Amino acid sequence: MIRDRGKMKWQGFFMSEHTELLKQIPAEYEKVKKPELDEQELQEIQIITMESLNYTLTIKMTIWVDGFKKTYEGIVNKIDHINMYIHLETNDLKILKFHIDEVISVERV
Repeated sequence: MIRDRGKMKWQGFFMSEHTELLKQIPAEYEKVKKPELDEQELQEIQIITMESLNYTLTIKMTIWVDGFKKTYEGIVNKIDHINMYIHLETNDLKILKFHIDEVISVERV
C-alpha cells in the first residue's frame, strides 16, 4: 500500500510571499469608495455629535478608513476644532480618536 502525504505535498510550491498576496486579493475587492457628503449630511453629523457631547447621548459613528467602513458606538468625549479630531468614548471605556474627514455617518442610538 502506497502511503501519500495528501495535500501537504503541494504546499512546497507556494512561497510565503505568494500566500500573503493571495490573502490580500479578496480584501481589495471589498474596498469601497469614500462617499461624497452633501451640506445637509455634514450639518446633521455636526448636530448629532454636538448633542452627544453636550447631553452625553450614545451615538453610532461610521468611519471610512482606506476603503473600509467601520462602525463604533459610544459618547463623544471631546471635539478638537483646531486639529479636526473627534474623541469617542466607547462602551468599554476606550477613547478613540478620529479625524473629522473620516466620519461618513452618525446616528442616534
